[in-house]
Amino acid sequence: MNCDENVIYTQKSLAQRYGISIAALQYWYPFAGIVKPKKRGGYFALDAVQTADIFYVATKIRRLTHEEYLEKVIPAGGLNKFMMQVNGISLYDFLTKHIPDEEKENPIVKVVIKRIERDEAYQRSSSGFANHA
Repeated sequence: MNCDENVIYTQKSLAQRYGISIAALQYWYPFAGIVKPKKRGGYFALDAVQTADIFYVATKIRRLTHEEYLEKVIPAGGLNKFMMQVNGISLYDFLTKHIPDEEKENPIVKVVIKRIERDEAYQRSSSGFANHA
């Protein structure tokens, strides 16, 4: 499974990324808020892949149902905010401290952890820059 963030995905390759069928991926769309490519054989936007990654983590690792994701996670403002409200921990802490090692080795989990670290580093550097400006 290639989980490089520099890859663009079709429905077939995105389904392969998660180890599911194209039909299963299409079933995710209304629950996860994934916007599929407009043209047949088109490519997903990066934000759609990131949304699918979070949905995968929510359903496969946090073990939420599709309905719970739609009814609880999205209204909470995303998986991180949901985790803070329900479990009192961040998504990052959950993924790095509270799941079994074999789940930590999941390529999608690794990508999500890396993305959170990169986003937090960017926010820290942005706020530091704003304080000096």
